[in-house]
Amino acid sequence: MSTAAPEPGLCATCVHHRIVRSGRGSIFYLCQLSRTDPAFPRYPRLPVLSCRGYEPGEPQPSGDADG
Repeated sequence: MSTAAPEPGLCATCVHHRIVRSGRGSIFYLCQLSRTDPAFPRYPRLPVLSCRGYEPGEPQPSGDADG
């Protein structure tokens, strides 16, 4: 049985995502738009196929450790 992570969809190529790794090795996609707009889930259900906040590009380093 495979335990591969689900494909992230749009999050993989969005400037607003940040990858968060747990101590147990799980990977989560944090939507940084959720910090200023409650309409965006902090950790969206994957795969994200449609998002009004999607902007293609490389995510910018956030410089913080919370997640």
